[in-house]
Amino acid sequence: MFKADMENATGRKIKRLRSDNGGEYTGRLFKEYLSKQGIRHEKTVPYTPQQNGLAERMNRSLVEMARCMLYHEGIDKEWWAEAVNTSAWIINRIPNTVTVKTPFEIVYQKKPQLKNLKVFGALGYGHIPDEKRRKLDAKAFKCRFLGYEDGVKGYRVLNVETGQVKIVRTVKVMETTSTGDFMTEVERDDKDEDVAAPHVTAPSRGQTQTLTIFNDEVVLLQHEVTTETAIVPAPSHPMITRSRTRYIEETTDPEEAEGR
Repeated sequence: MFKADMENATGRKIKRLRSDNGGEYTGRLFKEYLSKQGIRHEKTVPYTPQQNGLAERMNRSLVEMARCMLYHEGIDKEWWAEAVNTSAWIINRIPNTVTVKTPFEIVYQKKPQLKNLKVFGALGYGHIPDEKRRKLDAKAFKCRFLGYEDGVKGYRVLNVETGQVKIVRTVKVMETTSTGDFMTEVERDDKDEDVAAPHVTAPSRGQTQTLTIFNDEVVLLQHEVTTETAIVPAPSHPMITRSRTRYIEETTDPEEAEGR
């Protein structure tokens, strides 16, 4: 498929293929295919990846990019293939420093459309077609964005509830929400309505207080510096999506203030 696509797009035939000595390149069926297509196979010397440096460098870029996307959004490594495919899709649309053109533009002689570019792993909601739901059923399902489907005007998404990969035409992606994992949903509790802002009284001279909020627990530490009262406002809503850590320290010593 790749061979036919590239030859149709460029009007040129593939004449040579350079690879290492991996089994996927030295099998009988692959050799017969290359011979039938008139493609010369060049193999590198064992343990000398520098002889195929261009391909090796691209492999490194793809793997590093995929690793960053997986760990940034907390997606399991079993979805590495989706991350690599999306990495290749992005790299093919990044301008080259030499030609100042994208690989996509060089091959297809037109600029790529980037309006459908989404953040890998971002939370979203995929639309459920009318034919797949009843009148009072939900119109969307919760998902994670995985990438783009080749040859189809649609997106690849991971259904959070079923763990299945779906291809959808319409998806609402919350790109500004960084989760690191599936969004945590906290049930509203009656006592949440009575939560007041934590208040720290001013300590004695010669001490400082460090107020740390971690997982909604207030930890108060004492140090040898002068501080004043610190007030931490209460959250504006009862839902908490991830842990927060805050550090507050102020100095009221006049001599120290003048030294600044």
